[in-house]
Amino acid sequence: MAIVAGGLASCAGSQPRSADTAASSGVVALDRPGLDVTFHQPQDWKSVIDGQEVAVPSMEMGDDSMTMSILKEGALNSQVMNNLRAIAVERGPRLTGSENLRRAQDWASKSFRDWGLTNVHLEQWGTVGVGFDRGPSSGTIYLARPMRPETRPGVNTRDAADTPARDAAPDAQKEAPKPEPRIEWNKAREVELTALSWSVGTNGTVRGPVIREPKTDAEFEAVKGELKGAWILVQAPPALGMRGIRSMMSARYDMRKEARKKVAEGKPISELPVAERLAFEPIAGYISSSRDERVWTGAVPGWRDLTNADRDGADDDQVHVQVRLSDYDFLNSRLADGEKVEVEFNLEHHFKSGPVPVHNVIAEIKGSKFPDEYVIISAHLDSWDGPGSQGATDNGTGSAVTLEAARILKAVNARPLRTIRFILWAGEEQGLLGSKGYIESHKDELSGISAVFVDDGGTGYQAGVQAATGQVEMLAAASAPMNNVFFSRFDKKFLNVDIKNTGEMMKSHGGSDHASFNQAGVPGFFWEEGGRADYGFGWHTQNDKIELAIEEYLIQSATNSAVVAYRLGCAPTLLPRAKVDTAGERPNMPRRREQREQETPPPAPANPSRS
Repeated sequence: MAIVAGGLASCAGSQPRSADTAASSGVVALDRPGLDVTFHQPQDWKSVIDGQEVAVPSMEMGDDSMTMSILKEGALNSQVMNNLRAIAVERGPRLTGSENLRRAQDWASKSFRDWGLTNVHLEQWGTVGVGFDRGPSSGTIYLARPMRPETRPGVNTRDAADTPARDAAPDAQKEAPKPEPRIEWNKAREVELTALSWSVGTNGTVRGPVIREPKTDAEFEAVKGELKGAWILVQAPPALGMRGIRSMMSARYDMRKEARKKVAEGKPISELPVAERLAFEPIAGYISSSRDERVWTGAVPGWRDLTNADRDGADDDQVHVQVRLSDYDFLNSRLADGEKVEVEFNLEHHFKSGPVPVHNVIAEIKGSKFPDEYVIISAHLDSWDGPGSQGATDNGTGSAVTLEAARILKAVNARPLRTIRFILWAGEEQGLLGSKGYIESHKDELSGISAVFVDDGGTGYQAGVQAATGQVEMLAAASAPMNNVFFSRFDKKFLNVDIKNTGEMMKSHGGSDHASFNQAGVPGFFWEEGGRADYGFGWHTQNDKIELAIEEYLIQSATNSAVVAYRLGCAPTLLPRAKVDTAGERPNMPRRREQREQETPPPAPANPSRS
């Protein structure tokens, strides 16, 4: 199918698309390898409100032919996976204040410029006390196997029996020294692991015996002579979620720090609890367990306030490694059976003297009539940096979608009345810091922001937003061209955009950057994501790799972001404000359930190929 060039179309003269004004319908299979979706051109646009298809609310929303050009460009020429590869694979995980994040920001800035966006810049919102970059991390378990002298490598007892020694006197044979038995260490398994960001690493490969953590004075005295160079196996936690596991590791960090403070103030080490006494022993470090096969990465307490002096004294702290539950159980069961066990860890942790400036990436398509009014399309570019993770679905996918939406609009030469601003936040994982900093720096612009959209839900498709009653019609009209367009053969349904009416107030939840704007009185929306993706599998874990990405969902998301941005940018007014219901909101609450309930897809259309 030919792609319709957008030219220099403006927003004037559009009405809701009908059968009389529609272009000819058709279906195009998006036939890239691995894609399982068809692109339709319905004769009528329909809005979806609270799960029901309805007529499109009547209001001007830009030029219909431009909207069609956006749809076709997004569906047929998508670069969203190229964006994701550049972010997640080529740059890798992107901790706030890290070199990887800065490299990703530089690449994103260059991409925005190459596509023709304006006002492209890095905007500083704060500093990080000390930069942190994680190098390779590995762990290996070794088991001891006693060897009988005759089975030691290089000793052939049969040949020895044929040597002249057999003719020696009986007494000489009895007095011959027996070879000392020795232990052979066999590599048992590799472990999957993480350690808190901004924590001390091993400074090279460190191998040592594994000892269960002593709990009583008697247990401590029993193992005191064996602690040097040992790895301490910490008691497994109760069935905690991701935040509980990270909190436990953080609490251990604080406990050791507090113990050092007590001793510095004159308290004898012998008067400390046993767990705190271990902070002064020459151990190799600690090993604790995750609750399952995922290991979750977080940060040390007070990470932002660390100083160069703190990191210069980082050797005062001890390494703490979190391993998978299966790795922990393997260690624990071998110790319970009385076996000798050693582990070897190599954690490369690199610190950069601070303060390190931290930024958001900003780019624009300037409005032709209302340049000081804004529609903001955004995602956070930062991620956690645990070993193995690429920060792919949290939130390389949202960042790739945001970039692709910008590319689509420039590729078709869209000219919205309002400025469309694209922002890639940083510091989201540590508390929405980039968006809060932006609001602080742009207070004079807040009244001119129509809406802020955040894509931070993983690799699902943009399935809709929650909105107050007064906002529903405009959002439903803006998203209408996306409905009955992308049909997933796997999901057996169209990937439609549902605007959910929450009543007179917007429902706020504090899990991503939209919440910063809600608190400032600006309409902020979190794209709820649909489809078959299991968000919890990769969330903040070693599994967050590009292999989790579902390309057809990302194509739909980027196209939807571009369509909604353009049409709101051409709407007759700003999106209405609404009061925000913050009931039940708490700091750092998760932005979604760790495990999505699987949607039950509706029956497929009788003829999926019909537009």
